[in-house]
Amino acid sequence: MFERERTPTEIRILGIATYIQTSSTRRTAKILSEFHPVSHTAIWKWIKKLEEKLPVSTEKKRRNLIAIDETVVKANKKHYYVYSAVDVERNELILMKVYPTRNWLVTRSFVKEVLNYCENKPKFVIDKAPWLKKALESLNLEFEYERFREKKLS
Repeated sequence: MFERERTPTEIRILGIATYIQTSSTRRTAKILSEFHPVSHTAIWKWIKKLEEKLPVSTEKKRRNLIAIDETVVKANKKHYYVYSAVDVERNELILMKVYPTRNWLVTRSFVKEVLNYCENKPKFVIDKAPWLKKALESLNLEFEYERFREKKLS
């Protein structure tokens, strides 16, 4: 998706997720400066590139199938967990968030936030991560398993 490698992929992923949470390229650049120098213009370009491939949809809609995944990203020798939710049928990114830890409580919180963008209770597609399964079960949500990809980025 990204042509040049001036900024490490991990930083770009953190940048996109942070921008989606803050809606501010300047605030995102300030946060990322702790890890790697990056301009707010670069962040804006990353977002535009992402939206060409995977549009971001923040409106409440009837959704039938949502894929949830989390990726481990390492920056400054720390691990961060980037959760994302995609409407499979529409190929739209619903939500993307960064967390300093990964467990069923964090996952449950993320799923509850995803449900704010749904008019109904959709079915979820997850990998076999126990925290994903436990979070969906605790909310009485239907799910199925599918292996997405290799998780760790390094």
